[in-house]
Amino acid sequence: MIHFENVSKTFKRNRVLDGIGLDIGLGERVALIGSNGAGKTTLIRCLLGEYTHEGEVAVDGLAPRTHRTQVLPPLKMPVGQLIGFAASLCNSDEKRIAELALRLGLDVDKVRQQPFVKLSGGQKQKILIAIALGRDAKVLVMDEPAANLDPEARKIFFELLAERQHDAT
Repeated sequence: MIHFENVSKTFKRNRVLDGIGLDIGLGERVALIGSNGAGKTTLIRCLLGEYTHEGEVAVDGLAPRTHRTQVLPPLKMPVGQLIGFAASLCNSDEKRIAELALRLGLDVDKVRQQPFVKLSGGQKQKILIAIALGRDAKVLVMDEPAANLDPEARKIFFELLAERQHDAT
């Protein structure tokens, strides 16, 4: 499903990634663990097609850099509009997203009119997780998804991931 072959990335003269090779199959889970500055986010951005790099990256046989389908959401809009925007892009259901947010401990109806950028870090994270898990994607890529989550929401987040274990990488 995901293939990295001899992936390297240099910023100015600083080599951040050096010859990374990794294959991740459908249903597999991978956590990138390392100190700040180790290249975790850089590798993710190569996977998403956001960075040019040396070597090869493929997702389901396609090069992310040339086959990008990612659209950045307008995060300044109210929560309700953001959820509607995300749902329409992904052929998802706003109700499904709201239900996932509620499972994580956030009642969307209480923040629906608030601008997303004005929410607390935990509220933002719960909405972004609900949007990500509310679609039927084969690949989920998350950078520090449990950041800003309280212990109960973190537990539920991992339960939600487990529910997708057989149909998503």
